[in-house]
Amino acid sequence: MEPIRSTNGHSLGEIVGGLASDVQELVKGEIALARAEMEQKLHRLLGALLWVLGGALVGFAGLVVLLQGGAAALALRMPAWAALAIVGVVIVIVGAALARLGLGMLTLKA
Repeated sequence: MEPIRSTNGHSLGEIVGGLASDVQELVKGEIALARAEMEQKLHRLLGALLWVLGGALVGFAGLVVLLQGGAAALALRMPAWAALAIVGVVIVIVGAALARLGLGMLTLKA
């Protein structure tokens, strides 16, 4: 029995084999494209995280200066050691409250 031939002289098996090869190449290309897009997004995310970290550090430095200013203002009415102790205690209490809230969010509730 003679194999079925298309108008351009290729057999049905050759056409199916070529189609399978084309699909395989298409899938490989899509995987490579997805990988490249993910790498680009990751690079952009890391850059953004560096900017956020830099902003947080500058903000923290500003907070320290504001706290020193508050202590200096209190020091006009009381000894400097007492003003610094008051500001320090208030900040420790605020920090402990924030940490406790964060830990509460981490606990698993059934």
